Amino acid sequence: RCGPSDVAVVMGGNGAGKSTLLRIVAGLLEPDRGAVVLGGDPVHGGGVAARRRLGYAPDATEALPDLQVCELVALVAALKQAPPLERAWVERIGAGSFFRQRLSGLSFGQRKRALLLAALVGDPWLLVLDEPTNGLDEGGARVVLDLIAERRAEGKATLLTTNDPALASALGDRPRWLSEGRLGAEGVAP
Repeated sequence: RCGPSDVAVVMGGNGAGKSTLLRIVAGLLEPDRGAVVLGGDPVHGGGVAARRRLGYAPDATEALPDLQVCELVALVAALKQAPPLERAWVERIGAGSFFRQRLSGLSFGQRKRALLLAALVGDPWLLVLDEPTNGLDEGGARVVLDLIAERRAEGKATLLTTNDPALASALGDRPRWLSEGRLGAEGVAP
């Protein structure tokens, strides 16, 4: 459950199910049971209403390698029926120098920035980030932390996974631990 201004941190070992959990929340995988509801609308089968409120950035992807970053952002805007992303975001995220390059030609860190940029389309209420600082340099990691803090101040929620205890501490929230697909209480392994 994520409420206004929440930064929900999920930690767990490799293979614990963190990325799978986020894919379910983002509507990319069906849950075995239960439902994901965002603003009263179901994420699965709920049409565009829930998608507009949600932005998802996976840890990394090899999908759509022939798209340019600008085309990825435009595609996400079309799917969400959202206005185009403001150019200021491109510069703020640090994607200006590669905004018109193909995803396949980018470094891992540049792809991370491109995916974050796409997740911000439509100014979503819930930002779902899989290992958001993984592969980023110090400046890129600072951009992510500042973005999360600003969104929190605006009453928006963030759900993220990390294996980095320092990141969890920097966000000031107690993490929830995931093990073998089971989510424990805050700060407690299941």
